[in-house]
Amino acid sequence: MMSYPNLNALVWQHLFRNARRLQSVWKSGRPIVPNGNSFSTEAKEIAIPNYIPRGPTDILEALASTVKRDPTAPHYKFHDDPYLIPASNHAKRSYALAQEAGRKAANWIKQEHAELFQHRNAEPFIEAFSPAEKLAETTPMTEDLLKKYIHTSQVANAIHVYGKLDASALSPETRQSFLEFVAFYNEEDQLNEDFIEERWFKSGMKGKDQIRQTWKNNGLAETVFNSMERKTPEAYCALICGMARHGKAVGAWEYYNQMLAEGFTPNLTTYNSIFKIAGIVREDAEHQIILIDETLRSMVHAGIQPNVRTLNSILESISRIPIYRVAREKSLQVLSDFKTIGVKPSLGSYYFLLKIFCREKGPINNILVGIVNRLEYEMPPLQDLHDVAFFAEAMRVCNYHLEDVQLAKRLHDLLCLPQNQTLIGDSYKESIYYRCFLLLLTRAEGPEALMEMYRHLVPNIYTPEQNVFEAVVKSIAECSAVQYVPELWSDAVYMDMGERESILEVLLEALASGSGPDPKTVSDKDDVDPVLATARAIIAHVDNFLKVAEEKDRTTSLRWTGSMLGNLAKVFLQYGDVASANGIMIKVNTLKNQLSSFFPVATLNKFYESCIERQDSAMALMAIAYAVEMGYDESSSMAKQAREQLKLDERQQQKLNSILGSTSTTSEES
Repeated sequence: MMSYPNLNALVWQHLFRNARRLQSVWKSGRPIVPNGNSFSTEAKEIAIPNYIPRGPTDILEALASTVKRDPTAPHYKFHDDPYLIPASNHAKRSYALAQEAGRKAANWIKQEHAELFQHRNAEPFIEAFSPAEKLAETTPMTEDLLKKYIHTSQVANAIHVYGKLDASALSPETRQSFLEFVAFYNEEDQLNEDFIEERWFKSGMKGKDQIRQTWKNNGLAETVFNSMERKTPEAYCALICGMARHGKAVGAWEYYNQMLAEGFTPNLTTYNSIFKIAGIVREDAEHQIILIDETLRSMVHAGIQPNVRTLNSILESISRIPIYRVAREKSLQVLSDFKTIGVKPSLGSYYFLLKIFCREKGPINNILVGIVNRLEYEMPPLQDLHDVAFFAEAMRVCNYHLEDVQLAKRLHDLLCLPQNQTLIGDSYKESIYYRCFLLLLTRAEGPEALMEMYRHLVPNIYTPEQNVFEAVVKSIAECSAVQYVPELWSDAVYMDMGERESILEVLLEALASGSGPDPKTVSDKDDVDPVLATARAIIAHVDNFLKVAEEKDRTTSLRWTGSMLGNLAKVFLQYGDVASANGIMIKVNTLKNQLSSFFPVATLNKFYESCIERQDSAMALMAIAYAVEMGYDESSSMAKQAREQLKLDERQQQKLNSILGSTSTTSEES
């Protein structure tokens, strides 16, 4: 058997032989670069790079940056299966929450049957992954247990343990921690951070950012505070911040004044809370500004340095001032003062500036242009909860206030940067952002550019609401870009909009806006033009839907209208589909007493002329009968033309005479 030398021995032997040479080369600064069997004698400085501090997730972030968002694929949270890929907003919400419901059920099982999950695979042990300890009657209630529940944010358990303990026997530090805990959470358990879908679909900051009062009056937080024999500044700060956070503005203001009367100095967080409620405790603009100025002077006197949250809290109060001029001047002054002390605005600051300067009924202001210019140069990091509201508000300003599509595109390019995609906020803000963006594109862009962005967003990134989809179709119809209508009809069916009457109205109107078949789209005589195929698909889809609803005795708001049938007949006549056009006319006569609108006269004339050209006496008489019954002025000329140009047999002559006779009788009676 062949023997092999000891590899470790060879390595150490090589290092020992070259140790002195390596040491001399290192001291001389020459590079250690092999050149054959010798080292290069060229002297070069070795540049050692500066140390770069790395975080625990930097490698994961680097890997994530290599994965780009694919607009043609559904979100990764959905199963990659054609039957399980949602398209409508309702389906997206249902699928995502259903999947999360499974995780919640698994979490419940883990908590209720903790004895089955005692294995510990992780070293060191990770307590967050293990089942939470359940309280029992035999569980010893100690101060350490209360501290543990406070540290792990288990509100209900912490309140239960506190109720079992003697509050006077607790250390002052624990009582203060518990007061801060119940005041911050308002005695309610918070949604688990692992349930991201429920957080995503939980609409936040709707309407005018009004602060709703959810504070529990005379609750445990106030009880703990009143039970303290010696009120500390920290206790006051905890109660004031909790009340301000949960909408009890008047109570927070009273305790703030009481704190100042006792000679205590609030901390920075308390001052920020007072700035936030300034617009509530002071109704008129003048007193709001006085309160803000007095509080700022109090901060300066106490030697407390403001931060960006102080700036945002002040701007939030100023945004509630109804007088535009006063709010504008005060906000500019505050921005200048904070710039002097080195506080840079965050995205939340820009959000409140937009609410101040770009009001619904106020004058047009271009402050957003300067903000976007600044953000393209430097994007501030996330520093405030209101930072995620900026992009939705900025796109709203682009759409309704400025109507500037180029600025909207620049804003969208900023959002599409990998580091900014999380700044869209929740599902409500995402819907506002893309709704305003698409509505602006429908008014300012041509059909090619509109459909390019539409395909990029719909349906995987954004599912348009009904009014947005109608605006897209109307924009296509105005440009007579009928080649895009088949794609839009396919999307309407896919997004569960194919049974909505208003959607069908605009789609059929867009179909009828064309001028006829395009020879470029049909290469073979056996091929069907996409527009004609779409018209046939729409009528089959609606008829099938109404048939199923009738068979299953379902009530539905969808009905055929005269304008819908008129647009279908127009399309069929343009593309020479006589049989389908005749079918539409038969449907019109069958449903004439149920149609919510009249069959268009212009389309009826075109159909009648087609009947004259084809010598189709039966369909021509049907058209005349409908015109007579609806009281159209063209009925007499249509009858005259029928007598002159159609070959009517005796029965058809009698039918025409009876139609005209009934008309004359009716007119004589009237």
